[in-house]
Amino acid sequence: MVAVIMRGSGEDAHVGPVRWNGLTRGGARMLVRDEPASAVRRATDALIAAGFSDGGDAFATAIRESGSEWTAHDVRLGDVAKSWKRGVVEFFAEGTGLEFFPKFWRGATPTVVVACARRTADGTELLVYPHYSVRGGADRNDAAPLVRQAVQGLSDAYGASGALVSSEKLLSIKNDGSPASQAVVREVLGWR
Repeated sequence: MVAVIMRGSGEDAHVGPVRWNGLTRGGARMLVRDEPASAVRRATDALIAAGFSDGGDAFATAIRESGSEWTAHDVRLGDVAKSWKRGVVEFFAEGTGLEFFPKFWRGATPTVVVACARRTADGTELLVYPHYSVRGGADRNDAAPLVRQAVQGLSDAYGASGALVSSEKLLSIKNDGSPASQAVVREVLGWR
């Protein structure tokens, strides 16, 4: 399997022409023995280490001020304007051999990833889920390998310390009011 070839990180990430990002776009749900704020911080740090940029405090503050039982934070990859521009450049460069030069790499598909956690009777529920922008210039699942890398690192770290109760992949997420759901991301962040 060929992994994504990426230059830069966060909103400045650009993607090379040879890639296989997998078919799934999902995230993960874990039950861990940790405080919700600590779990979100660890997840955010893992996502940033994988290549995302910090989304700032606006989302976390809005969730906290809404009185939600969840603690949340968002990270970002790609930029809508850059992905359109680079997508057009890539289209004309494809097949010419120029697409292998970093100058012609396209902008990463714009993606916001939400990490959120809450206390449950069984432990802290931690969700990590990506949302790709329909406004982006490419829909190539660029964030998937980075999300998988971050989730695997979290799972390994919690497992090694004995704090991992359970872990499951999420191929989709319900609009159940969690900050990781599409409805909340759309309403609070205006992300489409």
